[in-house]
Amino acid sequence: MFELILILFVISATPQAEGCRIDDVIQEKIEDMLKERPAFFAFVKGNHVTFTGHDILKFGDVKTNIGNHYDATTGHFTAPKPGLYEISCLLYGVTASRVTFQIHKNSQVFAYGFTPGREYNSNTVSLLMELTKGDKVYVKHRIPGRRETVQGNKHSYFSGRLLQ
Repeated sequence: MFELILILFVISATPQAEGCRIDDVIQEKIEDMLKERPAFFAFVKGNHVTFTGHDILKFGDVKTNIGNHYDATTGHFTAPKPGLYEISCLLYGVTASRVTFQIHKNSQVFAYGFTPGREYNSNTVSLLMELTKGDKVYVKHRIPGRRETVQGNKHSYFSGRLLQ
């Protein structure tokens, strides 16, 4: 909020070029500020996805992707700058399907999650992660010999945002 107030003060104190509207300048400054705060939110696309092996879950129904740092084709979020990020993942198992998963930071497991294998079961993992520029965060299946099904239809999601 302080950043926005400061931007408005600087803009109002800056002489405007002829034909340049203050609303346009404010909108441009807000867009620039948002680009510095990457965020993404994506759902599992379709009715459901079946995990096998060491699959990376790809969340193809992208609703928010400020800065375009989440890649739905790979399932990776790539940190554009160092900082403290909030990462969340909710997976919903289809019918009585148990779903075992892990959140990775680069090639290392950062946290585990699972749904308990009862009807209408889900699990949410919310994390604070210190990331450096170029770090990749993604959701991966945990038990290679199992086939586990994740519910789509806006039930399962992956999200993240830069806090500071």
